[in-house]
Amino acid sequence: MPRYTQKMREMMTESIRRDVCSAGIALLCEGGWEAFTTENIAKRLNVSRGVLYNYFKDKNDILYAIARASIAALCDKLEEIAANGKPASERLSEMALFIIRTFREKRKYHRAIMENVPPPKDSSHPVIVGYMRRQAIIEGVIRDGVASGEFFGVDLAAAVILFNGAIHNICMLSDFRDEAIDPVPVVQLFLRSIKNNHE
Repeated sequence: MPRYTQKMREMMTESIRRDVCSAGIALLCEGGWEAFTTENIAKRLNVSRGVLYNYFKDKNDILYAIARASIAALCDKLEEIAANGKPASERLSEMALFIIRTFREKRKYHRAIMENVPPPKDSSHPVIVGYMRRQAIIEGVIRDGVASGEFFGVDLAAAVILFNGAIHNICMLSDFRDEAIDPVPVVQLFLRSIKNNHE
């Protein structure tokens, strides 16, 4: 019986933490950093602020939990794309468009994080681990392209940097300058640069 009670307690804790993160994301998307307060999160959930502190240390703890969950969801989708059996160039294109679309859908959320939260310094931090997971997925698809002969003479590290750089610049320009850049030609240009021209 105590084991069952402990399991139920853990499930309830996880459910409450998810609800808090969902409320935080909604506030960031709607009103940016100014709206992201423990008071507003508590109001949205119809609980007291004290309840939040039973599950999170402070506002930044909530924010890092949101970032971890967002990166995990992004990586899960990228792994799904990576495993879909299509040629590597198609998978990379799908990945790029998915990342850019996800960023654009939550512009205020991403902007609030970039402008207000210092990046974690510890390489074992879950957010850093999540980004490393994303890098590994992208590198794996490029490696597939090299192995199949679709890509030729590719420096993997440089290709991953170029891929991420292109995506990052598109996201930054659309967010901070409100420039509606079509990502497709940029992705195609990147793919042309690593495709095997000796077929």
